[in-house]
Amino acid sequence: MTGELYPGAAHAVAVDALRQHAEDLRIYLTIWAARDDEKAQPDVRRAANHAMAAIDAALAELHGLRSRLVGEIRAADDATAARVDELLRQCREERGQ
Repeated sequence: MTGELYPGAAHAVAVDALRQHAEDLRIYLTIWAARDDEKAQPDVRRAANHAMAAIDAALAELHGLRSRLVGEIRAADDATAARVDELLRQCREERGQ
């Protein structure tokens, strides 16, 4: 256990953050899509920058989630291999007796 409130809490937090980034992106892209290229619209241009920041934040969250998952998969595989090794050892001992 890694001090989480419940198993998978870190994953839930990451997924919630991804949802928020996606919602932010939706809002900013809606603003950007409604732009009028014939007028100066600094707020619309800022929305485009915020959309890019939301994309970057989502990618960072995904990268962190993937990294954490890879580590957990490796730990689970190592635990499985240890159990298999123990079962094989026990089988060998039983055959030898």
